[in-house]
Amino acid sequence: MSHDSRQRFRPLRIALLAGVPIAAWACWIALQPADRMLAPDSTLQWRSLLYDPYDVSAMAQRGMNAELHRQAGAPAMPKYVPWYSFSRLIEAPRPPKPRYFLEYPHSLLLLFRAGYWIQPDWQEFKNHPDRIPPGLPDCCYHNIAMHNPETENQFTIWRFFVVATRFYVSVMALAWLLLIVVLERGYGPGTELSGGSLLLLLPGAVFFTLNRFDILPALMTALAFACLGRRRIVGAGLFLGLATVLKIYPILFAPLVLRYLWPERRLALRFALAYATANLLSLAPALFGDDWRAISAPYLFQLTRTPEPGLTIYGCILPVQLAHGLTGAMVRFGALATVMLLALATPIASMSSLLRRCSLVLIVFVSLAVFYSPQWLLWFAPLLLPLLGGDRRIGKWVIALDAVTYLTFPIWFFILSDVGSEITKWFYEFPAGGRDGASDEFLQDILTHFGSLLRLARFVCLGFMTWYIVGGEYPVRTWYDRLRRRIWGAAPALTREV
Repeated sequence: MSHDSRQRFRPLRIALLAGVPIAAWACWIALQPADRMLAPDSTLQWRSLLYDPYDVSAMAQRGMNAELHRQAGAPAMPKYVPWYSFSRLIEAPRPPKPRYFLEYPHSLLLLFRAGYWIQPDWQEFKNHPDRIPPGLPDCCYHNIAMHNPETENQFTIWRFFVVATRFYVSVMALAWLLLIVVLERGYGPGTELSGGSLLLLLPGAVFFTLNRFDILPALMTALAFACLGRRRIVGAGLFLGLATVLKIYPILFAPLVLRYLWPERRLALRFALAYATANLLSLAPALFGDDWRAISAPYLFQLTRTPEPGLTIYGCILPVQLAHGLTGAMVRFGALATVMLLALATPIASMSSLLRRCSLVLIVFVSLAVFYSPQWLLWFAPLLLPLLGGDRRIGKWVIALDAVTYLTFPIWFFILSDVGSEITKWFYEFPAGGRDGASDEFLQDILTHFGSLLRLARFVCLGFMTWYIVGGEYPVRTWYDRLRRRIWGAAPALTREV
């Protein structure tokens, strides 16, 4: 596109980049009831195109536990109980458990608690712990998301949850706008790394930005690279350290940034000191009474999670046995270490090269995980989107990955499963239907195969992204030509007779 064309469409671009996040945030707020997380007798279906009550319910529950000055560190996630017995179970008298379950980094409790700090009524309410149902702090957050309050006291608590979750979503929307601004301004003069932010308006990016907190470490990572490209080394170290405190994966980028700065040892040392200083914030909760078990529990849980092969690479491309045991762990660690060492083996001459190598390490990390979290899509935004100006082929596969991810979750996971249940229910109620079970089993088989197809499509997208990233970073074409000549000899020249 010519310069004149870009200038002509600039107002439309600005309107989209500013308007879509604001409109999406407003729609999310409108879809949420005022006194519960999900409307009564409501299946998610069309609401789940944008609204997911589950993870924000978990954030609100964790924030409430921290507000009650409880210690984290429970080893296992609470189990879901049938909806019809939930109210009775949480109201039954019982002593509080010694610890509550926390799967998020402990530093995020500051955000989760802030959702209650903005509610003056909460400060008085929490001083009367007898008003909080004894079983609520340690229940499954899925139950919180689906529960219809039955008493006035429960309505009061669920209104606290609603206001807290709206605060979280507002913070995510603000971080979304800030990330767009950072990408539009780019990663520094001379780097030619700017733009790509229109892809943050794709359905998958919109959904996971509002319903997960992963946009926060993505923003911190983008700010780190923006500082690095402008030679603000201390800022780069602090922001990347903050990203690591919010989510552990940016630690993978730190060795590559050090390799990029290694020719200038003083800059590398300044970055390392700033990065280490920011990471010390993860220990700050110890100053306020939290013990080591409470701080380390989320990381131990994530490192030792039970394999969930259903949507992972295991059983799709790799044997499902590699998701388990010491052998699987060695394969995963070995593959990640190998790619990291290859990325560190040669000097990193430019910011573009740094982003490509970080992307390769991250692709291996998420591809070999033993569980699947679709919000990982946002982790790639600060790495790949600025590269699109130099290689638009990557952009095609970023778009494809977004589409496949959104089709997987929420379309396949929420909507199609609900639609399948409704079809099965209709079939059973239809006078001529019959109840041999063959029809609903056939429908479930179709849904299962569609999910498997989406899983394979996701790895195809990651594979092509890897190919183009490697091709942009290393002389793959040259190696291929040399290998071909060595095996088959030089290709005969094509001539035309006159």
